[in-house]
Amino acid sequence: MAEHASAHFNEKALSEADQKSFKFVRSRISELQLSRQDHYGVNLDTLWNESDRAYVPHRLKTRGKRVVATDEDKGWRGALVTLGSNDWQSDVSQSNVFVKIQTALSILIDQNPRGVFSPGSKRYQATTELMRQLYERSWETANSRPQLQLFVFNLAKYGWAVARTYPLRITRKVKVMTDYDQDSPDKSTYEEKEAVEFNDVMRENLDPRNVWVDDMAKPNNTRSVRDWSWRKVYDYDVAAEEFGRYKNWKYVEPGGNTTETISGAATGASGSQKRYAEGNKLVEIFFYENRIKDLFVVLANGVPILIEPLPISSSKGIKKLSLWQTYWNLRHAESIYGIGIYESIRYDQSLLDRIRNMSIDQLTLSIYKMFFYQGTQALTETGDISIVPGVGKQVLDPKNITWLEVPGPGREAWEGIERFRKDVDEVSGVGDPLLGTVTGKTAFEIAQAREAALKRLKSPLNNILEALSEEGYLTVALIQLLYSIPETLKITDPVLIDDYLKEVGADPALFERDEAGDFTALVFPEFPLNLDHDEEGNLFETEETRFFRVKPGFLEWEGIINIKAQSLLTPSKQIDKALNLEMFNILIPLLSNPPEIYQKIAKSLVKLYDLDPRDVLPDTWLQEIPAMPAPSQELFVPGQSPGAGPMGQPQSQELFVPQTQAPEAQRLMPSVQIPERPQGMVGRIAGALAGLGRRA
Repeated sequence: MAEHASAHFNEKALSEADQKSFKFVRSRISELQLSRQDHYGVNLDTLWNESDRAYVPHRLKTRGKRVVATDEDKGWRGALVTLGSNDWQSDVSQSNVFVKIQTALSILIDQNPRGVFSPGSKRYQATTELMRQLYERSWETANSRPQLQLFVFNLAKYGWAVARTYPLRITRKVKVMTDYDQDSPDKSTYEEKEAVEFNDVMRENLDPRNVWVDDMAKPNNTRSVRDWSWRKVYDYDVAAEEFGRYKNWKYVEPGGNTTETISGAATGASGSQKRYAEGNKLVEIFFYENRIKDLFVVLANGVPILIEPLPISSSKGIKKLSLWQTYWNLRHAESIYGIGIYESIRYDQSLLDRIRNMSIDQLTLSIYKMFFYQGTQALTETGDISIVPGVGKQVLDPKNITWLEVPGPGREAWEGIERFRKDVDEVSGVGDPLLGTVTGKTAFEIAQAREAALKRLKSPLNNILEALSEEGYLTVALIQLLYSIPETLKITDPVLIDDYLKEVGADPALFERDEAGDFTALVFPEFPLNLDHDEEGNLFETEETRFFRVKPGFLEWEGIINIKAQSLLTPSKQIDKALNLEMFNILIPLLSNPPEIYQKIAKSLVKLYDLDPRDVLPDTWLQEIPAMPAPSQELFVPGQSPGAGPMGQPQSQELFVPQTQAPEAQRLMPSVQIPERPQGMVGRIAGALAGLGRRA
């Protein structure tokens, strides 16, 4: 990392502990940057620069010296030409990298992720549905799906993608017009106030070329990541707005290394760099997080702006990095950096481009034939003939004009191109069914072909789901942090105080009164939720949307988060319709029997098709069947009742401060998507029914 600290900054002004951290972080960032230059014999920065160039549709570069040529007879201006090359020859590279990455992106990400939240203990059972809805709401509030699409785009192109989830609060002082003077608009009055543009959980995709992760990190092992660093180039005014409140910002000056990426500047790959407008005042900022040392550092042009503990921690106080990352296909059992689509097909792509361009050249020659003739001028040829379509060459025989007969490419050439194209499809895992080519006559055949093709994308999809599950734990930790901070409002009018106490039921968690008698209302964030609770206090999803203010005590939650694959994939209405008809043909005969016999089988059947039993089965089939009494439970410590709260207190409607009902209630429908293995569905269902029947 280059040092661009201002001459006015003296690190001795830092405390002894901060000086030690500052020195460590500068050295550590440089170590992380060097570790990627030789990763199992591959310079990843160089490889990723090649991926950038190959992704954009382009022509193959023709070798030869570039010179300026002019035509004095016609008066044409000079133009760059390549010596030793002919413009008629094809040098187009087929855009397989572009097409396959875009296809994978369109298939894998179409909706916001939805998760299955399983409580870690009985005390968290009641609020599991609350946490699930707050998680899904955070994706809508922050508009995070485009960031996830960028994440998957980088993942397919580079083979590795990285993002972060963090708390973001954007406030800005603005002047709001309070009185408009029609006669003299310049005399209108304004009031200065602080506007909160955003205050919630934010997800941000990062450029992998500007991110460096612990060189000891292992794939599929989040606990192996000790630290990481990322780099951004800011406009100076934007950076001042974000970091200007820190005391050391006054030492930061514009300048430093302000290229888009460090790797591009080092390798001279200017073609893969974004060029900023001249005259911009830019500043280079490095961020660093260390989980073991509990350290978060921000360096702006070498000046330590911020040195403090990590801001994110779980409910138990376990510190967390804001990082979530994954790979496309595994490169090595010890490497977090995977193999992307470009790297997997680059050699096959080179061979395909070569054969394809040669076949096009031969086809051109077979159409525009070359011929030989004799004129009266002296023969100036050396005997070497360069083949050019549609051009005549002087010969010695004056009686004949001989045409050069060039056969067409032939069947072998086109079959070879098709074979090479299929090789590229097989290596990349994105073939005809995923590209939109119809490979079956019926919906079932199309589903079979589509799922067979999706199997090649199963590993990348599983990796994405694992990264999103890790991101889910970060979101839960931030929800517990951010939504527990109330807005404080001081009230002095006794009438208003009485009205507020009646509204909140005199709940001491929603107000404060000091010794002097000053009254402060604690107003917690408000959310539209599809929630209600049963007699035991357990929350469940409803069709009706109401607004709630959630108390901090009921944001405590621990458990397991699993993201559903079908919540991300692009839906297919035709396949959904065919599979639903297949399910109902099996389900309807079961409904003519008593629920006690086939209730479990019917529920499992509906879940097998990724549907919610509450949307399909009659109400009488949704009631729980009384379980047989257990023989003895003396070996176990009695647990809390299902309705117990975090401290063993029974939960009631006091969990929330309900607000007015939403004008139009929105229904949260369960995902109706393609099951993971639609082929052989009847056989799978029969086996599942048989197993459930034996257990019942």
